[in-house]
Amino acid sequence: MSDPGGSLDIQLTPSSGGLVCTIASTRPVAAASAFVGRTPQETTARLPLLFSICARAQAGACAAAFEQAFGGVASPIIRGRREAAIAAETIREHLWRILLDWPAILDEPPSREDMAAVLALSNRILARLDPAGDLFGLDASSAAGQAPGLDVLLADLTDLLTCKVFGIAPEHWLQLIGDPASFERWCRKAETVAARLLRSLLESGEASLGQTPIAALPTVSDEDLLARMMAPDWAEFVARPTWQGQPRETSPFTRVYPLPLIEVYGAGLLVRLAAQLTEVATGLRLLSRGTAGSAAAQPTVASGTGIGLGRVFAARGLLAHLVRVEDGRVRDYRVLAPTEWNFHPRGVVARALEGLPPSPEAQLRRQAELLITAIDPCVAFTLTC
Repeated sequence: MSDPGGSLDIQLTPSSGGLVCTIASTRPVAAASAFVGRTPQETTARLPLLFSICARAQAGACAAAFEQAFGGVASPIIRGRREAAIAAETIREHLWRILLDWPAILDEPPSREDMAAVLALSNRILARLDPAGDLFGLDASSAAGQAPGLDVLLADLTDLLTCKVFGIAPEHWLQLIGDPASFERWCRKAETVAARLLRSLLESGEASLGQTPIAALPTVSDEDLLARMMAPDWAEFVARPTWQGQPRETSPFTRVYPLPLIEVYGAGLLVRLAAQLTEVATGLRLLSRGTAGSAAAQPTVASGTGIGLGRVFAARGLLAHLVRVEDGRVRDYRVLAPTEWNFHPRGVVARALEGLPPSPEAQLRRQAELLITAIDPCVAFTLTC
């Protein structure tokens, strides 16, 4: 199957009251209807092929939804392995931005060799976590044993991140973000691309750009989210989601929410980029632990009724899958992705871009691209200023 990701068209237009942002999406948000009529086994096998971006997060949400629909729960070991695999994928997704996109902001070539090393390590780690390729299947069992060689691969990944991303051990870096003074010293002294980009924001006075009044998506119960995704206007909801009538944000920034840094630099560019780095370091910690956690949560509603909701935190935010099964076949399948929250026409990206100060066109474009990269769509976008 071809990737149905679609694209985003983002336009910034000057007006007497400032900038006006228009976001148009070609993302086929009802693509999961392709699974209607298929068996659960066919669906779990094909879904990662259809949704190839963050495929393991998609597979995790799919498996959790079916397990809830059937009233089953994967073992703690399987849930832990799934979470570890999603963590590995999340690290890789953030490093795509950090190693390939962030250098361009500094007018430097992308770090392709480093990214190639990340991909090779990531593939080997995932193969250890899921040796038979059935980790996200409904009868996952082969991944329950040991993962020989995983410790060596994680040590290699830690060394790579230390050298190429943080300039210090990732665990040490995590201690810095709780202390703004230490964090700023790292920004000013380390020579990795990540540190130099954040340093450039401090020096240019752009660290606080992009602050918005859009609130984080609150913790929503399974019952409430299930009801909203099954409402008559569900198609409009998954295309342009709001909660309690307001656009919301779900992103690394809202998950990490580094309050000490926010108090000093504001909830803008610098802190958003630091949140992506934080997720790389915390994801490595989760991988090293390799135990069960929140990514593959146990079902709490609709257990065994044929209706299930699966949720995971993918690299870019909360991902939710809803499935309805009757007579052994999928009768409905709906997906709510983080891109639709964050790139809502009146959501966090639109409001952040409209808040940019008047600037020459080249500077405006650079700042807009910075903000879009920091909030991070999972698909290609065009920007018109």
